[in-house]
Amino acid sequence: MNFVALQYNIIGEVITCVFALILCCNILVSFSLYDRRHRLFFYGGVASFLSAFFDIFAVICITNYKKFPIPLSTAVSTLFFIFLIAIPFFLASYANDVAFAYKKCKKYTYCLSGVVYGIYLLIVLLNIKTGWIFRYDPELGYVRGPLKYLTYVLTLWFSIITVLVVALNKKSIARRLYYVFMIYPFVSVFFLVFQFLDNTILLTGISSFSALFFAYITLQSDLMEFDLITGLMTESKLRKHVSLKNTSGVLYVLSIDNMNNIQSNMEVTSFNTMLLNLGKELSKYFERNTYHISTNRFAGICKTKDEAVQYSKAIEKYIYDLNNSLDTVLSSPLEIYSSSIVFSKGEVSYDSLIEIINNMLVKCKNDGSRTMQICDEAILVEMERKRYIHKVLKRELRLDSEQFQVWYQPIYSLSEKKFTYMEALSRLNNTELGNISPGEFVGVAESRGLIEKLGFVAFEKVCKFIAENRNLVKAVSINFSVYQMTNTKVVENVLGTIARFGLSPSNIIMEITESIFIENFELVLNNMKKLAEAGIKFYLDDFGTGYSNLSNVIALPFSTIKIDRTLVLMAEESKKGEHLFSNLISTFKDAELTILVEGVETNNQNYLVEKSGADLIQGFLYSRPLPPEDCIELLQKQAKL
Repeated sequence: MNFVALQYNIIGEVITCVFALILCCNILVSFSLYDRRHRLFFYGGVASFLSAFFDIFAVICITNYKKFPIPLSTAVSTLFFIFLIAIPFFLASYANDVAFAYKKCKKYTYCLSGVVYGIYLLIVLLNIKTGWIFRYDPELGYVRGPLKYLTYVLTLWFSIITVLVVALNKKSIARRLYYVFMIYPFVSVFFLVFQFLDNTILLTGISSFSALFFAYITLQSDLMEFDLITGLMTESKLRKHVSLKNTSGVLYVLSIDNMNNIQSNMEVTSFNTMLLNLGKELSKYFERNTYHISTNRFAGICKTKDEAVQYSKAIEKYIYDLNNSLDTVLSSPLEIYSSSIVFSKGEVSYDSLIEIINNMLVKCKNDGSRTMQICDEAILVEMERKRYIHKVLKRELRLDSEQFQVWYQPIYSLSEKKFTYMEALSRLNNTELGNISPGEFVGVAESRGLIEKLGFVAFEKVCKFIAENRNLVKAVSINFSVYQMTNTKVVENVLGTIARFGLSPSNIIMEITESIFIENFELVLNNMKKLAEAGIKFYLDDFGTGYSNLSNVIALPFSTIKIDRTLVLMAEESKKGEHLFSNLISTFKDAELTILVEGVETNNQNYLVEKSGADLIQGFLYSRPLPPEDCIELLQKQAKL
């Protein structure tokens, strides 16, 4: 195709058409029109396409003015001028939307730009009669009017407005965004100068669109690795930095608690301003190596541990001052936890570093420490141990495992004077690491997503144990976690397992803590009712450890209340404690609930429990948790008495 039509070169407008169409399609395909700023880019892209499209046909009309009716040529050229200035108008609107934090300021600048563009549209429409910008003469063809440079002036005017808006609001704009808009006018003017010097090369469309395209490509590419709100790089950029084989340094991570609460108590603009200022504060210390890795976490890379300690103290002071300034806004203050770790030239993966950091932050929070945790050899050893425990759990969580075991602690009936039930307790023994305590491997299972599997494998082992010892084992209680009780298939899984081993639902007692109901009351209640209707009994475990809602105790299908050892110790301390302990048990018994007291270890504790009127006792005084074979031996001896 010949892009030179007589004296006019239209290749620039053809390129504009193609790229404007690509830009519009990209925005549509990304489903991002819900965002006002993306819509402004979309409108600018549409205006660019239509402007270049009508400019091409205007050139054809100008070149062949005697072949086309003057009204048609006038209409085509008018449409070109209408859409030409729409491009810088929409880009200026985008800059205005980004720069101003307050709606009133946005409204005023929108109105100002809208009025100018509205006046321009009026002039273009009146031009059909006045010929101020152009006209078609039957003999001379296309003739420029006295306002022939109006489009140049307005393009520059919108460029200046964009620069002024951005410059005046520099403090509220991310640095990279600021530079994009400051460069924009120079890109536009570059092409306008060529157009002005040589009217035969059509660059008016591409001068406006190039600036729009430059801004869009720059900003969109940054969306992957640059957070526009904080002005910091994203986690994907941090991952790349750490993964480079020739990099080393100290990774610092800051975690801010209460972020969701803070966001709900602040206006959006105020919250975003707070995040932007925090990003700027962090950038003072970590400069170009500062990252926003999640809603409430920030990271930075420095050279040494001493630098990390120094920067951490400065950041802690900044957060302290921020808390004071936001005291009237926040219902609870910002709480920060930080940690750092040395990494070197490709020796440790990014995921491993973050795993260590996460564990250190959790430790900070649990310990209530406000000072930065520095990764040392002890932490690395602990992390390595947890990784190995996870490996052992993945391998051993199966019915036929000899290392993942279920032990049983007999429960003594005061009325029958013998062991009637027993509680199942998980154990991880004889591993490469030796015997691993439940307090250790249960925590690993929870953090690594294995806790639900652990619970169901333990339940299978219990069912197998009961099936093999039907003549001695009446029923076994087993703890069910929140993860199991909120599984939508828990009823199906439990009843299916019971049937598979040929048991009765009455052989199973499910122990659950009341904390399960805090966030999942309706779901857990529904599952409990279905299981209770099938014949399974429920123990309320750990009553007295903090969270206790008596209305739930009465309303839910519990048959037994399991009193925690802390209340037994309370009864030992004073007459008042003993009185409260006895009254509590009496109250539950009046509600026709069975009372099981756990943690009884001394004769004095046993005396108090018996005196209180409890039904069942569990504790070291009667029996420690036993391996399956030892527990059966104990029951066999009891049966012979």
